[in-house]
Amino acid sequence: MPAPDAAPVPDAPRLSRPLAVHLLPAMIDPAALAGGIVIMIDALRASVTIAHALAHGCPVVHPTATVDEARALADTLRAAGQHPLLGGERAGVLIDGFDLDNSPWRYTRDAIASRPLVFTTTNGTAALLHARHADLILVGSFVNLSAVCSAVASDRRPVHILCAGTRGEVSLDDCLPAGAIADQLVLAGRELATDDSARLCIEAFRHARQRAADPDTGILQAMRESRGGRNLIRLSLNDDIVQCSRRDTLNIIPVFNPADRTIRTLAEPATEIAP
Repeated sequence: MPAPDAAPVPDAPRLSRPLAVHLLPAMIDPAALAGGIVIMIDALRASVTIAHALAHGCPVVHPTATVDEARALADTLRAAGQHPLLGGERAGVLIDGFDLDNSPWRYTRDAIASRPLVFTTTNGTAALLHARHADLILVGSFVNLSAVCSAVASDRRPVHILCAGTRGEVSLDDCLPAGAIADQLVLAGRELATDDSARLCIEAFRHARQRAADPDTGILQAMRESRGGRNLIRLSLNDDIVQCSRRDTLNIIPVFNPADRTIRTLAEPATEIAP
């Protein structure tokens, strides 16, 4: 908190096509997202898992805030003649009675094609619901970075990159793709907000790329060392970190519609790009 006798903050300059990064959902009031575009990032792993499910034939993802809500919704869909799958995690592992966990590679065409997915995770689905007042809510990560950037580069509306974090704490694994997206959007002519969150993420991304002779190796090292990466290594899920750290392996843009709480694909058909 600033000093109680500090002078009022002067009016910020009006920006053309503004861009802001929010390191945690709690750092931005949901109402402040109204009229803008949100790119939600839960890089390890919900953003990637959602994209994989849609890319491999899942027609719709239903994100829920709680496990009980997920089970109830799955029952409702079954009663309506659908055949949903339950997917997600708590504390990084498969939820008892669920069909799939939060490992993207498990969402194959054989497993998910033509079946709706009811999905809940510790951080990512809550961040999506936090963004409910935005005009457009996209799901982004390294794997669909270029597709997401292309979708919003020329839009006149404010863009908010919303990092899911880990249990209410800032996670480098979200900040790195946030920095990569912000870096590209600044090159496309967007102007950064007055706070330094976007600049911090851009610098973290650039530093990670420079720490090894191969930029992708540097990114992977930084993702492994992040809060989310350390958690996955503890669970022997290093392969998930590798998959979530690859850039532009999917040409797909998941879109969350808060009106009916569904995630579908913005542009079809989606294609998977060989690593």
